[in-house]
Amino acid sequence: MVLGRSLPQTDKRPRAGLAPLYGTMLVLLAGCHLPVTALAETPATKKVAVIISDLSNPFFAHISREVAEAVAAEDPSASVSVMSSGYDLARQIAQIEAVAADGYDLLVLNAVDSEKIGPVIELAKTAGVLVVALDVRAAGAQITVTSDNSSAGEVACEYLAERLGGKGDVVILNGPPVSAVMERVNGCNAALARHSGINLLSDQGDSGGSMLGGLTYMSALLATLPHIDAVFSMNDPTALGANEAARQAGRDEFFIVSVDASPAALYAMQQPGSRLVASVSQDPRAMARRAVSLAFESLAGKPVSSEPILIPVELVTHDTMDEFTPWTGQP
Repeated sequence: MVLGRSLPQTDKRPRAGLAPLYGTMLVLLAGCHLPVTALAETPATKKVAVIISDLSNPFFAHISREVAEAVAAEDPSASVSVMSSGYDLARQIAQIEAVAADGYDLLVLNAVDSEKIGPVIELAKTAGVLVVALDVRAAGAQITVTSDNSSAGEVACEYLAERLGGKGDVVILNGPPVSAVMERVNGCNAALARHSGINLLSDQGDSGGSMLGGLTYMSALLATLPHIDAVFSMNDPTALGANEAARQAGRDEFFIVSVDASPAALYAMQQPGSRLVASVSQDPRAMARRAVSLAFESLAGKPVSSEPILIPVELVTHDTMDEFTPWTGQP
């Protein structure tokens, strides 16, 4: 030991001026050694933020829980903060700015606006945050995992057109300016275009993506459209609102096809007089697990593709409900 060298034999006592120095050196050496060991044995806890467009939507509430569970499976010590933006772009931008400033490692983002969110994503990336787009694309995100939304819209509206026998007056309930909605509507339009007898009455506007939005928007349409044969809704909450609008207006000439296959929609499909007859199922667990798995691979320094990962979808009708496992009942 460096400090263990004996003093001269003529005087075995340390000089008075050196005693405090020896003690100080020993403390400093000990103080230099222990923190290095502690840092090597205790890696920093990862901070994960999950920002969802609207947690009042049961699908988004469920997928946020799936993300938290997937993070815990990857790293039990990681901290997870879940936030709702309430479909408010300004609020979501402020939330991402806070994530960038607070030293988060990972942001799992369900964007309110796929394009306008881009600049603040760049800010987060500059701060060292890995950004993963979940359910909808987000400009600048390093990883993207969504449902195959184009297929969802196409499958739903092909079923709708076939149920109409290839002819009829159709309304599309559009929604917020996010990729999932736009892709579903585009897929629906592609399917309807294959049937020359289909007359599209409306596919513009924003029905809000919520039950209240669907109720309000559909009520306004019913006041101006005397006859409708079928409705495609871009998600289940909107479809349930439209179903209620039809009930209140006493309109029963049309049926509704949607996307999500949520528990509430499946329940509504079983009720007498319900206009909701089918919904295309998403798989929130598969989306969440894939997104988190890729994120942790990237955080570990492994190369990860920036190409969007698309999770398959499935049409659920009244006739196939018994064979379908709802996403809230996944083992």
